[in-house]
Amino acid sequence: MNIKMLMNMQRNLNERILREHNLKNEELYKKRLLAFLVELGELANETRSFKYWSMKPASEENEILEEYVDGLHFVLSICLDLGIEALTLPTERTEKEDNDIITDHFLGLYEHTSKLAEHRLIESGLLLFEKYIILGEALGFTYEQIEESYLKKNEVNHARQDSGY
Repeated sequence: MNIKMLMNMQRNLNERILREHNLKNEELYKKRLLAFLVELGELANETRSFKYWSMKPASEENEILEEYVDGLHFVLSICLDLGIEALTLPTERTEKEDNDIITDHFLGLYEHTSKLAEHRLIESGLLLFEKYIILGEALGFTYEQIEESYLKKNEVNHARQDSGY
């Protein structure tokens, strides 16, 4: 995954939204954190990892990947807000994991993101990115799948801006 390219694409989208909606970036940090948590919840809902009471299976892989990438847009934005210019992918790959472990990943991301609202630390942004990538791996996604899906969703996001979304 070319994370530098994705960061540049996210920076460009963020700048476009700021310009076209007459916003100030410094006012959006907490809104981006909340938006990420909402997307994280939507992702958890699609995986159904926590729904012990239900026999219904998880959504199709492409739906889960799309929700995952929605969250990645906000993770990258949060990292950019923190002044992070370069991100690196985890050195160790995580294998696809069972629902109990995936649920733990979700809970850890919720906790970590909440702490970012109190303390805007670069180290915490780097850790958020790493934990989110690990979640993607635990869900069974390859870096290639994530990048391809991100590119498609970025096009959709620009088209939405074109249409006054």
